[in-house]
Amino acid sequence: MSTSHQSVPPTLVAVAAVMVLLGTLWFSSLQPGYSQITNTISELGETGAVHPHLVAYGFFLPVGLMVWLALWLLHREADGKEVSRVLLALSCLGTGYVASAFFPCDLGAPLFGTWRTLAHNAAGLADYGGTAIGLLLASRCLARRRAQAQAAALAVGGAFGLLCLILLCLPSAFPVRGAVQRAAELAQFTGVFFVCFLLSGRGTPNQRPALDAGTGVTLQSGHQPPGAS
Repeated sequence: MSTSHQSVPPTLVAVAAVMVLLGTLWFSSLQPGYSQITNTISELGETGAVHPHLVAYGFFLPVGLMVWLALWLLHREADGKEVSRVLLALSCLGTGYVASAFFPCDLGAPLFGTWRTLAHNAAGLADYGGTAIGLLLASRCLARRRAQAQAAALAVGGAFGLLCLILLCLPSAFPVRGAVQRAAELAQFTGVFFVCFLLSGRGTPNQRPALDAGTGVTLQSGHQPPGAS
């Protein structure tokens, strides 16, 4: 990836994260009785919401497409199946938002309902589960290359994402599932941004793997920092 485009993938993820924050705050202010603690982000675009189409196509869809674009740009430069698997798993974050645009949940975001709700929830399962697995795979890549601090951070993010997914599936956690989901979103976007940063081409164009500036570690196998023997 050329130097002029190195910052594009992490920037896209950062912009998507800001859109989630601002979009959630703005549309929730228009939704009577909406609670950031109890209600999910999906409920902003649910059947019968105040502005379901604006939420779907002006909020959910752009966020998902930006995440997809960021990871696709990295995939074009990726070397090795290991990194491709990481990026594929992390793309589930974008999938969750894109699917939410086309398959809105029923009123109250139940676990079961119409076919649209079932499709919505299946995408949500892929979103949180797939992204968490992607972070764990990235952690394993870094651990193999002795970047222990980075590996530990991604492992914590992946494990936390799986924990949040379990809680979101428990009816007993519904009174706080809005807060749980927002914590999961924070962990997901932070983790995906971090992986994009590591992979966004710190080497020369002929040495495309991204190196961690502090450790000289690359996620891709079979590559060494410039000057290494």
